[in-house]
Amino acid sequence: MITIAKFLRIPARICLCLTVSIHLAATVRAQGSNAVAEGVKSATEATAKSPAQLAAGATRATESVARSQQQLTQGANKTTDAARSSGAFLGVFRLEIPDLVAAGKVRKIEVDPRVTSPRTLTYKSRLSRVSRWIGPLTLGLLNYVPFETMNAGVSGRMNNLMAEEKISVEQLATRFFGESLAEGKRFRLGEPSDAVMSVEVNRYALDPVPTSLGRMKPTVSLTGRLRSPQGRLLWIGKGFSTIAESGIKGATVEQYEANPVALRAEFEEAARVAARRLAAQANALPKAKVSVVPDAR
Repeated sequence: MITIAKFLRIPARICLCLTVSIHLAATVRAQGSNAVAEGVKSATEATAKSPAQLAAGATRATESVARSQQQLTQGANKTTDAARSSGAFLGVFRLEIPDLVAAGKVRKIEVDPRVTSPRTLTYKSRLSRVSRWIGPLTLGLLNYVPFETMNAGVSGRMNNLMAEEKISVEQLATRFFGESLAEGKRFRLGEPSDAVMSVEVNRYALDPVPTSLGRMKPTVSLTGRLRSPQGRLLWIGKGFSTIAESGIKGATVEQYEANPVALRAEFEEAARVAARRLAAQANALPKAKVSVVPDAR
């Protein structure tokens, strides 16, 4: 550079400036090339990673969808199995078909002490029952009366009273049902048994007496099921008591609250009547006849 400057008669200072400028330009050019190279490398790596990340994300999404479909399928299968096990027909009502032929062969049974029950008393006042019929005559004014809240309050009080007095409809029903089965002599009670009889309390309530403004009567509704040791339904029957029972006098809610002994006695009678009717159906189950054919030889 100095030789060229001397040949062209360029001053030394200008030559030094030109030299520095050329070196700076070269440095900048080299750094720019390096930056561009690094940028291209980063872009290439990002481009290479993006398909992998997209593929991994797509794989995770596919697995998540597959798991969701599997869970939905399992849920549907569980629902179907539950519906089948409970005898549900089209998800609307229970269709239970007993094997009466096998039931006729049963001789010895045991009564399951576990009872299915709503565990709460049903109560509806007379006015709340008829309000649906006379509501239009009042131009809809009865719709603003909080009957459900009022009924729930009375039901809660009676439930608390029955719990305090240890009035258990479930225990009463199983006890009277077992006694009635033993009296019928169709089955022998004990273990080991050929089948198990279970009792379900469908409903127990205080129902209004039509001929009185405030008098109520305890009522009980039961279902009995006889099942084989494998769980197959052999027999099913119903037993109930109504407000027409002569042995139940009835009283107002306030009278029952003031005299829990009367409430106990009348619920016992309602459970006894329902259990006897249920046991009468079970005892009427015909026995299978066994015939011995003599050898022709």
